Amino acid sequence: MSIKAKLLSYRYYLIDIDRTLWNFDLNSENAITMLVRRNPILHTAVLKTEGADNEPLAMHRFFEHYDVRNHELWAAYEHGDISKDDLRWKRFHCTFTDYGIDDRPMSEQFGEDYLKQMILEKELMPGAGKMVENIQSAGGMMSVLSNGFKEVQYHKLERSGIRHFFKDVIVSEEVGYHKPSPEIFALALERLSGVNRNDTRWEEIKSQTLMIGDDLTNDILGAKDFGIDQYFYNHKGIIPPEGITYVHPDLEPFLQ
Repeated sequence: MSIKAKLLSYRYYLIDIDRTLWNFDLNSENAITMLVRRNPILHTAVLKTEGADNEPLAMHRFFEHYDVRNHELWAAYEHGDISKDDLRWKRFHCTFTDYGIDDRPMSEQFGEDYLKQMILEKELMPGAGKMVENIQSAGGMMSVLSNGFKEVQYHKLERSGIRHFFKDVIVSEEVGYHKPSPEIFALALERLSGVNRNDTRWEEIKSQTLMIGDDLTNDILGAKDFGIDQYFYNHKGIIPPEGITYVHPDLEPFLQ
């Protein structure tokens, strides 16, 4: 059996949104670059620090700097160390402070503007649209499983034109559990399959399920611990531990 046939032979698919379906990094950089350019004080500070001779490169370096701060604070949020509301502005405040701007009101407004702009962005990861089409054509049932903000995750799916492929959208803050908790996987699979975890068919249902995601800890190891197969969309070239069902740098195996 070909790898494509194997991947399309599952009955149930739990799929991450950001950096798996929706091109988070590209969309985020586009949104932030637009907002920085609209803010003369911030734009000047970025060019002063990163170099005014190449504005596009300066904007990219600013985004890379923000991305580091964002990952640090997202990890704190997922561990329960900071609140969602704090994350939304602190990731920008920390970044702006590094560029000499210590302005909480500006950071809070930028955070709100960022979320509004993000729902307008719609670039998908390469092959993601065709992947969900192929899964649907093969008879697979799909649900989204995300740790992202509920205010934007639904819009991302709608704007990028793929919402109709999914039976359900499971967002962590709505159900009270974050990936990699086994509870969120169990809840998502119950809702997708219509089978309760106490049913005698539960283990069979799990054997027919594949988790597709790019986050090694939250998506892949979380799914592995829960007891379902995993497709690690390893576009960042991480060296994974042994025992992961499928590891590939792109979604091409679903398309071949």
